[in-house]
Amino acid sequence: MKLPALKIRNLETKYPVIQAGMGVRIGMAELSSAVVNCGGFGTIASVGIGDVERGKIRFVEECNENFALELKKARELCGGKKPLGVNVMVALSNYEEIIRTAVAGGVDFIISGAGLPLPLPEYVGDADIALIPVISSGRAFEVVVKTWLRKYNRKPDAVIVEGPKCGGHLGFTMEMIEHPETCSMEILRKEIQDVIARYNLEGLPMIAAEEVACRADIERFLRMGYDGVQIGTYFITTEEAGIDRRSKQVFVDAKAEDVVVIKSPVGLPVRVLKSPLVQRVLTGEREKFTCPYRCLRSCNPAKSLFCIAKALLATWRGDTDNGLYMVGCNIEAVRKIYPVKEFFDSLDRE
Repeated sequence: MKLPALKIRNLETKYPVIQAGMGVRIGMAELSSAVVNCGGFGTIASVGIGDVERGKIRFVEECNENFALELKKARELCGGKKPLGVNVMVALSNYEEIIRTAVAGGVDFIISGAGLPLPLPEYVGDADIALIPVISSGRAFEVVVKTWLRKYNRKPDAVIVEGPKCGGHLGFTMEMIEHPETCSMEILRKEIQDVIARYNLEGLPMIAAEEVACRADIERFLRMGYDGVQIGTYFITTEEAGIDRRSKQVFVDAKAEDVVVIKSPVGLPVRVLKSPLVQRVLTGEREKFTCPYRCLRSCNPAKSLFCIAKALLATWRGDTDNGLYMVGCNIEAVRKIYPVKEFFDSLDRE
């Protein structure tokens, strides 16, 4: 089959592919601009961009200033091409400030999850920006749609549907994660489609996010009724991904049995590799840390076993003993470090 273009609001790409945001410092200007240049939706992750030390003193300002610079750099790298967007987690303590910085930076779309992005339209105002919530159930999507319509007279421009086999933070209970057949992508698509029909949202693009690593995976979701896919895990080991090569090699070397789900300081289950840090956490051992950032609203430093910001910055540096490696169930599809263009070139081979 010929892969269709992906159209969201007034944006259109050659390939039906959105690059997942992936913080801290994985989805930065280099990766997002490379995806845009290759014909996909490129996404900058807004979390963890500022200077580590200065952020301890002026967290919000440091985040905003460096985020704005990263947006500018990405625009320059892709020569002003579209669509370039951002992913902003609802769980961030500086959620509103980051959204407003993204709007001022002229982004083309905003993806928002890790909580329900109920106030997102308020912070965006009348800017011509596509708004894309990330959800994991029809019920959650209906809450977003009802709130946006009632309070802001605004409809979503697309919806990203994350399944139970995704990487990173998961919007499911542990029981559902252990029995993914109860909340499969087919079931979720039907739930979302029912909401679309009830609220007269016909034509709203639905984006599948779960275990996508090749053209065959994309075709599978297109046949299922989705309009495109979001890819995270498979892009982590690209040359353009922002983390140290040593951390990329951790993903390359990983096996399916290395993937586990633990409780994140965010308050959600999170799927990760069983790194030395995670092995310590699984024993109930608390990592020594203080909380200099207060970056997450839902994090309680007194009760958390580890600092997720510190762990993800260790991943960025290549500190494999202390890093946290978020990953999807399809980790064995990741077998090498490669340039983004190689993936997109493979989509032209039917």
